[in-house]
Amino acid sequence: MAILLPLILLAYAVLYAFAFSIPPIQLHALSGFISGTGVSRGYAQIQKPLLERDVLDDWVKREERVALDRLLKNFAPGGEDLEGVALGSVIASPSRDKPDYYYQWVRDAAITTSTLVDIYADNPTSRVASDLSTRLNAYANLQYTLQHTDNPSGTFGDLSGLGEPKFEIDGSAFTGSWGRPQRDGPALRAITLMAYVRAYNTSHPSLWTNQVGSDWFKPLYDSNMPADSIIKADLEYVSHFWNESGFDLWEEVEGLHFFTAMVQMRALREGADLARRFGDNGAAEWYGRQAEKMEAFIPTFWDEAKGHMVETLNSKRTGLDCGLMLGSLHGFPAAYSEHTPVYPPYSDEILASLMELVQDQRYRFPINSAPISDDEEIVLEGVGLGRYPEDIYDGYGNTKNSIGNPWFLCTSSAAEVLYRTSTHLISISTLTITPLSLPFYTALLSSSSLDVYPGTYTPNDAIFYSVVENLVGLGDSFLEVVKKHSGAEGEMSEQFDRRTGYMRGARDLTWSYGAFLNAARARKEALMNL
Repeated sequence: MAILLPLILLAYAVLYAFAFSIPPIQLHALSGFISGTGVSRGYAQIQKPLLERDVLDDWVKREERVALDRLLKNFAPGGEDLEGVALGSVIASPSRDKPDYYYQWVRDAAITTSTLVDIYADNPTSRVASDLSTRLNAYANLQYTLQHTDNPSGTFGDLSGLGEPKFEIDGSAFTGSWGRPQRDGPALRAITLMAYVRAYNTSHPSLWTNQVGSDWFKPLYDSNMPADSIIKADLEYVSHFWNESGFDLWEEVEGLHFFTAMVQMRALREGADLARRFGDNGAAEWYGRQAEKMEAFIPTFWDEAKGHMVETLNSKRTGLDCGLMLGSLHGFPAAYSEHTPVYPPYSDEILASLMELVQDQRYRFPINSAPISDDEEIVLEGVGLGRYPEDIYDGYGNTKNSIGNPWFLCTSSAAEVLYRTSTHLISISTLTITPLSLPFYTALLSSSSLDVYPGTYTPNDAIFYSVVENLVGLGDSFLEVVKKHSGAEGEMSEQFDRRTGYMRGARDLTWSYGAFLNAARARKEALMNL
């Protein structure tokens, strides 16, 4: 679309001096980016941070800077050694051989860029935000090109091409054999760009009313049909294809998937809100109606007999999967929305699923723990988490003799789930332990002298403080695993070896850094509430 190509150049010279607002959206101001130590806020009964936490604090602060720097090296413009890479591209990894990850995945790029949008939103008028805005505008510009590029999944004419999972670094179609279509990418891209539109709104209130503003936001969202703006096209795709099968986020299994459904529902909910603000009321009604259908559909991923969620319906696998945590995190409503969360990180079902996955991985990977006797009390502790129990991808190949390993992004995401649960409990001043969540909380407090029973507890109860503190401590134990297996300079690959603990697979995986940054952000918020 010709209007987007000059957009970036225009943004450099003009947009930083202007602003736009989508009345009457009220944006939530996010906390600062670099994390700090805990700050007491009236919870004097909670134990002070121990020396071990102080040591982890220092590492997290350093690693945040390293992770952001290495993430940006994989992002054009401004990246490192990215010759021939189209502006706005986010490469999965600089690794070009064994394995070759030198591509741009729609899903991975959207998730990574979403992390940058959060940092941008912290202080949109800062120098860092100005640099990020240049990258974010370039990302948006490229997405229009990718959407309109014919590929093996289809074309833009009927929107089928939006299900294509990855592209070459120059923005051309990848034509090799692959698991396609993958239907989470358009939803994640829409979520990311909707967040950017709203974040830009905080410091650009005048842009809405002038022609420059129209040139800025119309390529992102325009109510005209057939859809030709980036967000609108993605929302149309999601709203018409959400009940169609596709490949999972690991690109291996075709079917209907929890992660995909969660981010699709979030995109439609927030898309309905955005459409309404732009006066696109018919679309808002349609997106909202589809989101309601998804809300009724998603509970089918709960398996009562297994006692945990399953990532893919009717799969031969156990269903335990890191994608369950990722779906809960990335499907969680934006701070500015008023939508009721479905299976949020603190829900009984997600916590039960996390515990089951942790117990499986604890014994599956030698670096995690030696086997214990069956009658020993179940405890929860940080371990290296892989994708799912049946995984045989070892970072270089996928053969019958290969075996999976822990992933940095899965281990960091477990920490984020726990931090967000602690923050949620503080925010509502209520802890409800049900028969379903009882095993999780019993294991969480296994080292405590407190008896754990189903019931509702408030800050007047000792168990409330113990749970809040132990959730943060458990989250820290997962980040300790990340710390232990990352490189001396803070680098993170895709995986670390199940036996030796050394890094393996694609080096400097962009998603590994993004997942850590999200966990660090959640950790800061949790510590500020202690």
